[in-house]
Amino acid sequence: MKSLFKITATLFCALFLMNTAQAQDGFFSNAKTLEKGSGAIGLQPVFLTAQDDFMFILRGAYGIQHGVTGHLKLGVFEDETYFGGHFETALNRHSESDVDVAALAGLYTYNDLGLKFGLNLSTDIEPVSIYTGVNYQPLFASETIHSITIPVGFDIHLNNGVDLMLEGAIPANDDAEYLEAITFGARIYLN
Repeated sequence: MKSLFKITATLFCALFLMNTAQAQDGFFSNAKTLEKGSGAIGLQPVFLTAQDDFMFILRGAYGIQHGVTGHLKLGVFEDETYFGGHFETALNRHSESDVDVAALAGLYTYNDLGLKFGLNLSTDIEPVSIYTGVNYQPLFASETIHSITIPVGFDIHLNNGVDLMLEGAIPANDDAEYLEAITFGARIYLN
């Protein structure tokens, strides 16, 4: 538990010290959490369609305990940097359902501090996971921006511990139009 507090404190400090861009990271994941002690890295190019721009995000994930995964993200956008992190928890890990459900909450920065809340739903049709949900990202700029997107994506699970990903972020309100994006990439499992 002490390490969880250290990670959270480090995340808060980093968020307040970094200068960042106008971009987003979506879900880039199905709703399954990592097992305790296992990790993954992700490489995520993002095409921001409404801004006609490009961003590259490096992601890390670690299974903190059964059903809880911590995520950190660092993105490069022109001459600026995006930084964020969130915790994801499985809501139905003991269920016999074919649909996995996870909630996530975290912080990010784009020059201003923002929050991230989401509900991720996924199902497997081997070797593919299909996922969607809702992603609410308030950004506390001079006026608070209340962005809501609907991520829709899929993972293709390869036999060598790698997932290939494709995701679209669909704006659900006017504030989210600048977050419209198409993203792809890979997640590599470390354990």
